[in-house]
Amino acid sequence: MSFSLTDLARDYGDIIGEAAVCRKSAAVFDFSFMSRVRVAGPYALAAVQTLTQRNLSDLSVGRLRYCLRQTSSGHVAVDLTIWRVGTDTFEVMSGRHQDIANLLALAPAATDLSDACVIYALQGPNSLDVLSEFADRAALAELPYFGCTEVHVIGVPCLVGRLGYTGEAGFEIIAPKQSATELWNALTKRVPPAGFAAADILRIEAGFILFANELSLPVKAHELGLATFSGEAEVRENVPISLVAFTAEADTRPVLWQPHAEVRRPQRPGEITVTSACWSPLVGAILGLGYACTTDEGASLRDENGVFHEIRRIERPYYDPQKLRPRAPWR
Repeated sequence: MSFSLTDLARDYGDIIGEAAVCRKSAAVFDFSFMSRVRVAGPYALAAVQTLTQRNLSDLSVGRLRYCLRQTSSGHVAVDLTIWRVGTDTFEVMSGRHQDIANLLALAPAATDLSDACVIYALQGPNSLDVLSEFADRAALAELPYFGCTEVHVIGVPCLVGRLGYTGEAGFEIIAPKQSATELWNALTKRVPPAGFAAADILRIEAGFILFANELSLPVKAHELGLATFSGEAEVRENVPISLVAFTAEADTRPVLWQPHAEVRRPQRPGEITVTSACWSPLVGAILGLGYACTTDEGASLRDENGVFHEIRRIERPYYDPQKLRPRAPWR
């Protein structure tokens, strides 16, 4: 199993509407393209720790952690989440099956669960109210941000985590594959489904990376602004490039945009290497992510590939810079 945008549900008929309903109320996304592995036993922590330099020894049961996996040269290969579901039991979620294969080769007690489950993301400010119609509200409401628990949803045993890829409060629901249709139908009768195009808009507004885009060129954690999640010390000097947000104009509105020309690191001040772009209903314009030289003090940038113009650097993330919405207590 490998990640490909072409394999995902692009939309359900209204990309902008799907993004808007997630911001205002709630929507459900199918993220079953993610790979999942469970590692159990006395050496589980050591095995999972090989995936990231970020320390996992203090990760409590019932909590999960966002981590970066780096190459031997220090470049970021992928981002993933690691869930501690028991004292000696961990789960790893990654968009790359290679990470799962590495664990399977390293840990005999590892089990690939990718084809045995579905992963639905219920996102938006009303997601607790929605999910509580099908599951124990008290158990869900007690979940901290980046916490997880086992709970029955429409009577189906599920692993539920409080996290998401939208910048909104919400849950990821991991369920047995045999219950996929029943669970999806129950959720989508209550809230509209949303495709990956809407998810792309939401994650760009929230400043989140997509590894197939932002990691398409060799960059280090501090250039991404994500050193905290890598296990490295924060680097504050001599950072040649950094991931920035921008607004721009273009001949066509981008949808699930990916670079088509050769991707290279920016070399000169004022140059940007665009890695993601969307039409943002919040901005009312094209919003994107890309790399620019940190020595660049100007707000105006140029795309050497000529796809985007009138490029203006803005604060990243554009939406909810302090990430208060997903962390806030439930209303």
